[in-house]
Amino acid sequence: METGKTGKYFKYAIGEIILVVIGILIALAINNWNEHRKDLEKEKNISDNLQVEFKKNLKLIETNLQEINNNEQACLMLMKSMKQDIDKANTKTIDSLIYWALEHNTFNPSNSTYTEILNTGKIELIQNKQLKSSLFDWSRELEVNKSTHYIFEKWLEEAILPYLSKKIAIKNIDMHGALLWDKASDFESGVADILNDREFENLIDNNLYHISKIKSEYQKLKTIIDMILSEIKPND
Repeated sequence: METGKTGKYFKYAIGEIILVVIGILIALAINNWNEHRKDLEKEKNISDNLQVEFKKNLKLIETNLQEINNNEQACLMLMKSMKQDIDKANTKTIDSLIYWALEHNTFNPSNSTYTEILNTGKIELIQNKQLKSSLFDWSRELEVNKSTHYIFEKWLEEAILPYLSKKIAIKNIDMHGALLWDKASDFESGVADILNDREFENLIDNNLYHISKIKSEYQKLKTIIDMILSEIKPND
């Protein structure tokens, strides 16, 4: 202070502080840039995996839609057969139609990547708002789909199957499915009777209602998948 150098020391100290602050800011900027780059890489990896996953789900949806269309067509053919005289040759056809009218497969999508990003919070890495929204729509519609399938399965178990087990030879129906019996039932078929039974017509009519609900859900899920895939950039 005696030599009058105090001002120079202050300037030197302030300059050092400024340099340190600039260094810290540069280090933070570089770190943020690196973190952002890592997040972008993670997002791309998520998008690539989602693309593979939902392409599989699209194929599965299309297969299930075809099956539900077969269910619907079988029911419609049964409705046309009501009050019609049938011979023994046509009995097997009716058995087959009943089998396909009731054949039911649930929808079990590939959801490993989707479940992971949802449970770990990685879904926030997705910057595309439309994609993120569609993924949440997927979750909601899946729950609706599961509920619709559950109601249909309950309907089959508690309404149609108990009726059929009392009216016809179930073995003849199962011949068209996994059991593959090589010989028809020795009991009376019973098919001619149910085609003249109003209760059976009502049951098939209601079955068509449940099928239409499932079909509608599949179409909604397919629309969401199409949206998800359209928002994911193709793999390089």
